[in-house]
Amino acid sequence: MDKHREIGKYISIIQRLNNMFYANRLSSFQIGCGQQFFLLQIFKNPGMNLHELALNGHYDKATATRAVKKLEEEGYVRTEMEEGDKRVRRIYLTDLAKPVVEKTLECVDEWAEIILEGLTGEERQEAERLLIRMAANAHRFNAKQKGKE
Repeated sequence: MDKHREIGKYISIIQRLNNMFYANRLSSFQIGCGQQFFLLQIFKNPGMNLHELALNGHYDKATATRAVKKLEEEGYVRTEMEEGDKRVRRIYLTDLAKPVVEKTLECVDEWAEIILEGLTGEERQEAERLLIRMAANAHRFNAKQKGKE
């Protein structure tokens, strides 16, 4: 009998608490946990397109589109049509997004400290390494399943 059956439960708990943390901390900017990932990806990769944005976080294109639309409505991003291919929209942050990005980056650090509290430097690195492997396993499994549909 496998004794790791509850690992998904703890991953889910951490994710829900993560969402609550970001929703609370970023509520004054009218964005929540759903947009903060996208905002930071655009900050790190100015000019990326929707397809790249979706791939970066293993989201479907519709989810990325909704997130960008919400960020546009709040005035945090703007999109530009690519010169050579009008179907491609490049995404950039606006000046209005700067304080939001700063606050979001602070939150990223704060949340990491909260969930890693009491762990040694080595344990922190190992936890991240293991989570990266688990995410890759999940992604690989889902990619295989798509081929079976």
